[in-house]
Amino acid sequence: MGGGVRRLLLFIILLLALGVRLRGITNPLLDDQGWRQADTASMSLHMLGHLTDIPNVFLPQLNYDGVTPQRVELEFPFLPYLLAWTWTLFGWADIWGRLWSVLLSLITVGGVYYLGRKMFTDRVGLLAAIIYALMPLSIYYGRVVMPEPMAQAWSIWALAMIWRWRNSPKDRGLWKIGLLMAGAILAKLPQLMLFPVALLLGFYPLNHKRLGQLVRFSLIVLIPPMVYYLWVHFNVSPSSQFVSGIMAGNMADTRNLDWNLLSRNIQRGFTLSAFLLSVVGLCRLIFSRSPARIALLVWGGIGVLYMVVVCVRIPLDYYLVPILPLVALLSAYALDGIDFQPSSVIVILFLVLINRDSYAFLTLKYHWNEEFLSQAKWIKNHTSASSVLVLSDPPPMTFYYANRVGFRLTAIEDEDIPSIILHQFPGDFFVHLPQSVHNELFWEKVRNSYPEVGPGVFDLKGTLEK
Repeated sequence: MGGGVRRLLLFIILLLALGVRLRGITNPLLDDQGWRQADTASMSLHMLGHLTDIPNVFLPQLNYDGVTPQRVELEFPFLPYLLAWTWTLFGWADIWGRLWSVLLSLITVGGVYYLGRKMFTDRVGLLAAIIYALMPLSIYYGRVVMPEPMAQAWSIWALAMIWRWRNSPKDRGLWKIGLLMAGAILAKLPQLMLFPVALLLGFYPLNHKRLGQLVRFSLIVLIPPMVYYLWVHFNVSPSSQFVSGIMAGNMADTRNLDWNLLSRNIQRGFTLSAFLLSVVGLCRLIFSRSPARIALLVWGGIGVLYMVVVCVRIPLDYYLVPILPLVALLSAYALDGIDFQPSSVIVILFLVLINRDSYAFLTLKYHWNEEFLSQAKWIKNHTSASSVLVLSDPPPMTFYYANRVGFRLTAIEDEDIPSIILHQFPGDFFVHLPQSVHNELFWEKVRNSYPEVGPGVFDLKGTLEK
């Protein structure tokens, strides 16, 4: 395949990837995973005006569970920091976060192409790129204001670069690759699963002359995440230690295993056809002589272990995102067995067609409730900036759009007495969120006790006239 044709095909794939990721680009951060998207954007808001206050600006802060923004133990806020600078230069708008994520997703598509091309053939690279671009999970999480797009872009290019370095090793290039991999792990901790893959791609079989390089590379990759996560862990309250809490709680809990939901997430996110093709590619790889064989087989083993240990315990589909590049590469390697190039294109189009149910399921992910936004805007326009809110339910998106802080209730029962519950919080307003479960008796008590001054907004201190 000529270089001009190859570049043209890659350009078409990138245009296709861009097109499918522009769906819902102007949506507020209230569609599926609105909670995590609003959290990411909230961190950016708290950085405004403090962008040069290093390192404290990198301690993530969220709006809830206190009368002031609370420091929390989360991943390194690369995307919030980038978004805060963008807002500083161009003004606040949700679309900036989505555009950054789309750009990072396209960079990932390019990385999948480059890795497939260098490990196998140009054809595998192009097939892997289009498969990755069209997987439903890749489409949706390629335009969300969350850490996933950045972590994906950095990790796949770290793997691509260390594979290139393997063939022309230079010390000065290795530290850049190590920092890129460290950045991916800092951006999203599950990317740590790719560290052994990077070692195998760069150093297997191990030559004793490269032992020093391996040690230096490992230190460059691992020390920054260790230092950062320890620093954040000891600078937040125990109730805000989310990363270590997830690791300690969910990993040890075997009561919440949900194999059926994991299976549905795989079918809807990867499509069943791509997943089965990746199994075929893995079988083909076992009998191949590719120098990347051991690294990819280990990557496959780590992926299976990751699904069994993590994804079945935390059955949220975005935890499957780190496995997408591997599925794309193995699926492309399986399709590479078809000799005639147009046949491969036909096969891919056929796979998209028979998996249309998975793409139809994506439609639900773009839905969002307008009432959330209108209620939050009312609060922002009609209450003091120092007001403290108490939300009727855990979803915290109202804090972000109202630009307020406060507390959340986890559960409400009909027999609960509002004054007793709300007395626990130093709140100014009680907010009945749009999706809240209708406990009519409880809300009747609320209406009898507090004036409703706005849409679902109750004045707890009588400071605002209706």
